[in-house]
Amino acid sequence: MKRTNLYYILIIGGILSLFATCRNVIKEPGSEEDLSDSDTTEVDLKTPVVDLDPVPSKISYSSPGKYSFTRNTNPYTQNYFRKPFDSTIYVSGTFCELRGNHFHGGLDIRTGGQEGWKVLAAADGFVERVKVSTSGYGRVVYIRHPNGYTTVYGHLQKFKGALANYVKEAQYKQRKFEIELFPKAGEIKIKKSENFALSGNTGGSGGPHLHFEIRNPQGQSTNPLMHGIDVPDKLKPVIKNVSFYLKDKNVLHAEGNYPFKIVSRSSEYLKNTKAVNAKPGTYSFGLRTDDYFTDRRNRLGINYCWLTANGYLLYQYQIEKFAFNQGRYINTHTDPYLKFKKGHSYIRLFKEKFNPLKYYKQNQNGEVWLQQDDSVQMKLFIQDYAGLTDSVSWLMVGDSLGEKLTWKDNNDFEAIQRINAERGKTFKYDNWTISIPPKTIYHTIDFKLKEKPIKPKMLSKTLQMHYAYTPLHSYINVSYKVPAEFMKYGDKLCAVSFDGSRTYYEGGVLKGSNLSFRTRSLGEYAITYDNSPPVIKPISVGKKYRFRVSENLSGVDRIICSLDGKWILAEYEPKTGAIWGEIPNWIKPGTYEFKLIVIDSKNNRAEYKKSVSL
Repeated sequence: MKRTNLYYILIIGGILSLFATCRNVIKEPGSEEDLSDSDTTEVDLKTPVVDLDPVPSKISYSSPGKYSFTRNTNPYTQNYFRKPFDSTIYVSGTFCELRGNHFHGGLDIRTGGQEGWKVLAAADGFVERVKVSTSGYGRVVYIRHPNGYTTVYGHLQKFKGALANYVKEAQYKQRKFEIELFPKAGEIKIKKSENFALSGNTGGSGGPHLHFEIRNPQGQSTNPLMHGIDVPDKLKPVIKNVSFYLKDKNVLHAEGNYPFKIVSRSSEYLKNTKAVNAKPGTYSFGLRTDDYFTDRRNRLGINYCWLTANGYLLYQYQIEKFAFNQGRYINTHTDPYLKFKKGHSYIRLFKEKFNPLKYYKQNQNGEVWLQQDDSVQMKLFIQDYAGLTDSVSWLMVGDSLGEKLTWKDNNDFEAIQRINAERGKTFKYDNWTISIPPKTIYHTIDFKLKEKPIKPKMLSKTLQMHYAYTPLHSYINVSYKVPAEFMKYGDKLCAVSFDGSRTYYEGGVLKGSNLSFRTRSLGEYAITYDNSPPVIKPISVGKKYRFRVSENLSGVDRIICSLDGKWILAEYEPKTGAIWGEIPNWIKPGTYEFKLIVIDSKNNRAEYKKSVSL
């Protein structure tokens, strides 16, 4: 399509019409370019991929489009659940916010940097599950309600009343601190507004807060705001950057991403005052955004987004519920490369064939197919639950003299293995054997390997196992053939991974001369050993006892606390290394031998003894 004089008048005036028509900007149904090859298949799909709504099978470009976004109907009762605190709720995390390898399952409710807030039941019900863990949600309670829904309360400091007694009795019976219990229906009844726990900072929490969820009868997490949980929201979400992708499948397979360019919100392109002149090709887009509720300190997530081309829908998503077993598919919803390299999450505004999530409606894979002299007016919208909206627009023009996006992040590797997503592969590289099961990667990749020099305190050279930014959906198996001179370390041998200057324990089991472990992360690995016992530092020992424990590498695996050989409860918080407890009241007055044993994951053992009088 050749530009007319009127076109040039409009662009010079900076008011290019939204109604510019184009030739093949969005491909007609049935003409989609197949970006996959015969080696690329969808990741494990037990249910068919279904969009939110069917997209019209035919789009006419003879007139400008007028797409209008409409939210799904809210199906939830608004007054059934109450908020878990009496005070006004402020959040540091929102439903389906983008997290590492998962979507956030609920609301993170701020507690002013303090622990010990009274947690109140959202509705009548009974405890169907309770767990004490040093990871994940830490101390967490699941309350089942008569309507079939379940509310979840995580990172708790302590339980109260009958629930506290039930958990402690089970801990003494099973002789362990970390425990998961499933009471019988109705065994531990909870009334609406009952204070059954105190807020805390346990498990994988990064600071004091309450994690709160509402799950439907199918076990899917739903947006608590849709149930009428009132959270003030006065600020609109903000589009920060837009990423442009040239959909080159060869680069995707070789590098794990498409050639891209990041365009800032402040640029003249996103202000729609200057056209993006791009070489003809197939393009898609990505989005970096943050939402804010009442302040600019807490950066939150959005649930609604849509992208139009010349007024026609190109892509949209609405995330209002999700299944936990699909959470790791966030790696198909976002751009892992940009997260790793830039430190910010970018949402892919296109759904690939290897993405089975059902949040989307799109036309032609969210692609713009640009030919010479074509022009297309793009407009991107985001919206938070409160209905606050932000948008940007830009003009793309097909120009053979325009910029061509190329891959610029080149790395030097010694070996390359083409891995088919559907079939997987097992291969050897020096002393290493790597087994990638079928459907572990999301699409065909050229798996790259290289040995690097030995790092301090390591036995082996460092293995660069592909790119750290390439996500794995499930575990791969890795083994290392241990040289004879290292066999003296026996079962103390272990694998570690590296992230910059930080070292992470990856475990490992020695069978014969092969050390085997599994991982769901790629990057740098090496073999070392851990034969150093934990270090126990007593702080106070009496009726109440408290210790600090530090560990060399493999981490604390077991804690055994006893009084004259009888097991007593010792709680543990790995973030601080604190171990603490209180001698039960049923212990009679007298003098006893107090003993604390700490064993790490490589069976290195430390012991502390002291005579105590009660």
